[in-house]
Order: sequence, then structure tokens, then C-alpha cells
Amino acid sequence: MTFRLRSMIFSRQVSRKVSDRWCRFRQTADGGDEAPLNDDRESVNVLSEPWCIHTAILLFIETIEGDKVSAITLCRLIINVMKRLQLTTAAIALVMGMFFGAMPIGAQAQSILNKIKSRVEQTATQKVLNETDKAVSKGMDKAIESATKPSQENTTGVDGVPTASVPDTVANKQTAITAFSKYDFVPGDSVLYANDFSGEAIGELPTGWNSNGSSVVVTLDGLPGQWLRMAQRTVALTDNEQPFGPDFTVEFDMVLQIDFQGWMPPSLRLGLLASGTESATANSLLSDPKGDKSFYLEISPLSDAANLMLESYEKYTRYFHSPSNRNTTASTWYGKSAHVAIQGQKERLRIWVDREKLYDVPKGIPKDGELNQLFFQLSSSPYKDEQIGVYIGNIKIAKGLPDTRHKLVEEGRFSTTGILFDTGSATIKPESAGVLNSIAAVLAQHPDIRVRIVGHTDAVGDDAANQALSERRAAAVKEALQAEYTIDAARLEATGKGEAEPVGDNQTAEGRAQNRRVEFIKL
Repeated sequence: MTFRLRSMIFSRQVSRKVSDRWCRFRQTADGGDEAPLNDDRESVNVLSEPWCIHTAILLFIETIEGDKVSAITLCRLIINVMKRLQLTTAAIALVMGMFFGAMPIGAQAQSILNKIKSRVEQTATQKVLNETDKAVSKGMDKAIESATKPSQENTTGVDGVPTASVPDTVANKQTAITAFSKYDFVPGDSVLYANDFSGEAIGELPTGWNSNGSSVVVTLDGLPGQWLRMAQRTVALTDNEQPFGPDFTVEFDMVLQIDFQGWMPPSLRLGLLASGTESATANSLLSDPKGDKSFYLEISPLSDAANLMLESYEKYTRYFHSPSNRNTTASTWYGKSAHVAIQGQKERLRIWVDREKLYDVPKGIPKDGELNQLFFQLSSSPYKDEQIGVYIGNIKIAKGLPDTRHKLVEEGRFSTTGILFDTGSATIKPESAGVLNSIAAVLAQHPDIRVRIVGHTDAVGDDAANQALSERRAAAVKEALQAEYTIDAARLEATGKGEAEPVGDNQTAEGRAQNRRVEFIKL
């Protein structure tokens, strides 16, 4: 029997047995009740990985016992089982450490099975006991905390996946802007690509995109617009074909909704690549989205955190690697729209999610080649598709890195698409804080400068309504600079031009995104 076939059979047998035993273990831990765990779900999730390591190895040995295989083959088979179970890299390393710790050089696998069994029993048991203590302590803390906090209401999203409701009040939005005061992301000054999936058919892949799975456009309860729902075991490539240039920014919104049941959820990779001589939507990039160069952020969700990792490649050689790190604030991304921002400045790479800067890597992007594609990749997991909701929306890619001070002070005019508003309203989104910070800093350094703030809209909707909306948005920016940055009101004027002065083609998504802008004109 070939190694590939043997590996597939053993992986399926063992992962199925682990799944069955885990279900029985959860029922026993919950007093025999077959219903999903509630209050103890987080504790059981903490136990799941060491428990799976322990059970998987023992079941693997039971399955393979009596066969004559080499130690190397046995190690390769066990790694395949671990990957099929969606365990983390650290977990796989732990398993292999057990093997190599018990395995003398040149020994055959059959002669060390008993040693491995003993070591697995000791190591996994101690790990489970340690994690149990942590889980119980954490569970008590959470119970006390929940007793003093009001519960949040949830609504139901697509296919029954829960969606957290988000209050939309001016007070909440202004507080959010303040919370983003350290956010220093400023988008590029020329919109290259934009896609909010408006006009796309529900239940279909966006026009021009390529994918090897069933990712489709959907709507979400409680969130405006249309979204791309990622399917498990899928790579999705946008319809963009234009190069980003050496300096660029990428923005999009992400919603993660996971019905945590103790298993490791699928990992999400958010990345960019250079397709080289191939088309940016070539089928070859679906099997391995690396191209001439690439980088990606990998998010591995946990119930109360996420493991994050950043890697870049020059062709198929790894160029940069960050160790996987546990980010406890990642749990705040779940059940709502989280804003992702990426900035490339030649080799320098910076990534933010919501108000947090996750990475600032001086040499994170390989020099050669020009990035021209954004990709999303969702791995597989033991979860059913209806238990996993990963959504992407409001994509915008821009070229260049604006110099706010030079534009406003020297040239007398600064225009930005980086001040964002809720659809059809003058409520400023919190991710606008990076641009507001830069404008406020210039005005603080030059107290003699007065500016006129001019709002602009695209041509969607009624002319008069757009005119009024542009005026309200300019007034909202003026108010934010006064209230949040203490800029004297006497130095600020606000007016609106509606859709009267377009700078882009209103027939394209990119043109409309370029037209939705705010100008600052030196008086």
C-alpha cells in the first residue's frame, strides 16, 4: 500500500475515532446530557487540544499496531493525523517531541510503541490537569464578571449563524473615534480597486472573481450592504489585475461568527501576492497562492482569543516568518464588523485590525516583483459549514502614501478618501481616526492656518439629497476636529459640493470610491 493511501486511511480512521470519543467525553463531563455545553463550553474548549493530542496518538497506535513500518513513516503519518484534526503547529511539535524523546536513532517504530504510549499518557494527563486548573479559575472569574454585566442581545444571521447587534448612535460613534486616537493608518491617495459587492447576485461568486470553492455573496442581519461568505477549504481571488505599486494600502471589513464547540475552527489567511507572468486570477494560484512573492496574515480563532502569524514568501522560499502569538483582544472581533488595514511601503509592512497595530515589519515584503492580487483563504475544520461564518466586505486598494503636511501646507489642498461614514449618513466611522489625527497634527503645528472642509459624494441617489449629505458630512468632520482635537472653530469652515465635482468615473466602483471624499483647502 502506498504511503499516500495509507496516510489517508489512517488519518480518517483516527480523526473519526477521536471525534466519537470527544463527543462521549463532553457528554460525560456535562452529566450525560447530549445538548451542547453552555457555561462550561469555554473550559472544555481549553481541554480539547491536549485531550485530542492524547487520544489521537493512542488511537493511532491502536490502529497501526502489528504493522511493520519505519519510524520515519510513522512520524509522517502521525503529522498527517494532527493536521487533519486542525491542531496548531505547537501541538504538532509537542507530539513529535514525544516521539523523538522516546525514539533511539535507527530504531523501528514497532519497537517503541509501548514507550510512546507511556510518554503520551504521562504528558497529556499532566497537560489536561494543568489546563483544567486554569479553566476552572477562568470560568469562576467569568461567572463573577457576567453577574455584574448586562447581557447583549443577538440576532440571527445567514444560515442561523448568530450576529451581534451593534448600536448605531452618534454618542457611540464619537466614543469609538476617541478610542481610535492612536490609530495611525492613512490610506493611499489614489483608489486602484474597490468592491462592496453591491449589485452582485446573492448566492453567487462576485463577477470576475476566481475560487476553488463555494464562496458566495450574502446579506447579514444588522449589517448594511452585501458580503462575501467564505467557504471552508477555499481560496478566493479578486477580479483586480492592476499592480499595486511599491507604496499601497489595502482595507476591508471582516466578520467572524463561529459557534465554538471545542474543536479548532478553520484558520483564515488574508494575503497579497504577485502573480508574475500569470494572470492575477490564474487557476494555479488557487492551489498555492504564492506567485512570485506573497505575504499573508493567518488568524486561527479561539473562543477567547486568536493565534496570529505573519509570513511572506519570495516565490516558494520563505522570506519572513513571525512566531505564532496568542492575541487576547481578537475575541472582540467576533460577531461584528472588524476593519482590517494593510500598508506596504516598499519592504515595510504594517497591519492593523480595528484599533490595534498587529505588525510593523521593516523587511516584511520581498523586493522583487510587484503585488497585484488580494486573496482570502479559509482552511478546513471538523465544524459544519453552518457553524462557521467568515465574511469579507467593503474592499478598497489605493496607491501611494499621502504626505498630509506637504499637501496642505505647501500645495494648499489635501483630499482624502480615508474619512469614512456610515452609508447615507454623516456618522464618522472610527477607522477614520488615522486621517483625522494627521490633519489635526498639521493644524496644531501651524496655528496660523485656516481651512475650508468640503464634502463630496458619488452620483448614486438624488442630487439634492447628495448635496445635503455632503454638507452634513463636512460639518461632522469640523465638529470632530473641534471636539476631539481641540482645533479652534474659528479656523474651520464647512461646506458641501454633493456630486457636482467628480474626480472619478461614477460608473465604476473605483470611481465612486474616489468621489466619496473630503477636501481640506487652505484659506
